[in-house]
Amino acid sequence: MTKQDLMDIIIKVAPGSPLREGIDYILDAGIGALIVIGYDDAVEKVKDGGFSINCDYTPEKIFELSKMDGAIIINDDCSKILYANVHIQPDTSFTTTESGTRHRTAERVAKQLKREVVAISERKKNVTLYKGNLKYRLKNFDELNIEVGQVLKTLESYRYVLNRSLDNLTILELDDLVTVLDVANTLQRFEMVRRISEEITRYLLELGARGRLVNMQVSELIWDIDDEEEGFLKDYLDTDTKPESVRRYLHTLSDAELLDIENIVVALGYTKSSSVFDNKVAARGYRVLEKISKLTKKDIEKITSTYKDISEIQELTDEDLAAIKISKFKIKALRAGINRLKFTIEMQR
Repeated sequence: MTKQDLMDIIIKVAPGSPLREGIDYILDAGIGALIVIGYDDAVEKVKDGGFSINCDYTPEKIFELSKMDGAIIINDDCSKILYANVHIQPDTSFTTTESGTRHRTAERVAKQLKREVVAISERKKNVTLYKGNLKYRLKNFDELNIEVGQVLKTLESYRYVLNRSLDNLTILELDDLVTVLDVANTLQRFEMVRRISEEITRYLLELGARGRLVNMQVSELIWDIDDEEEGFLKDYLDTDTKPESVRRYLHTLSDAELLDIENIVVALGYTKSSSVFDNKVAARGYRVLEKISKLTKKDIEKITSTYKDISEIQELTDEDLAAIKISKFKIKALRAGINRLKFTIEMQR
């Protein structure tokens, strides 16, 4: 099962969702339940007994039906209650690590049918989600708040380090002093920010409607990261290499592999060797020029396709820029923008 499978099921039971409201009623009452999401011929084969309901789902109805011993079956979008008080008989050849009868059944059903199953523990008062080989215990609100706070602090720290790395890279680019190692370090930090933001997204899904404030904070921290990374990659990748292919490669790396800078060097198209670290490279200028609001994408393409190096671009005369149809107004904006960028970075140091 993939991360997306986990997110899909968490969305269905997030605070504020009708299914979660019913689950909370069951937890508050101190009773247990087994809920199978979805129905087809495969579910029919493991179902025994019970009775057909086929009514609209409401939290109150599923709470009342959970007072019976058997499982409850609802449809895929959780809008209908199909069966109640059902005895589920999964194939016992599917292994389970659970101890309680309800949870053992839930895990086996999830593995056998590849369906989402919710098990609510009467004794432990917790909720476990299953799908295929995936198992995930929902955290209570207090646990989530603590963990989200820790992850948010980590994201803030990672974003700060990335910003400093980008500022340093900008100065090196304008001075024509960038090395492969400088570029690799920055790409590594982009990926670290991306991973921690993906982790916090899962927490936000689990928080549901209660996560609005944290969601606003996360959005503020990463709102520009995609555009910033796109410009960065276009600056340094071979024209035949697509930024998306680099992202896919980085996504395959484990956290430990991501910390090995030689793996990042490979993502940039170099051999896996520290011998290339000090090789000098030049930025085409996309990332810096995109920070100058008066320049359109068409203007930036004109400049970067004619002149291949941002350190060279900043030294161009008005006549050089006019020759490629950049207006006087935009030439002035370009010079002012680069000077302002350098001044801002120096002030922040």
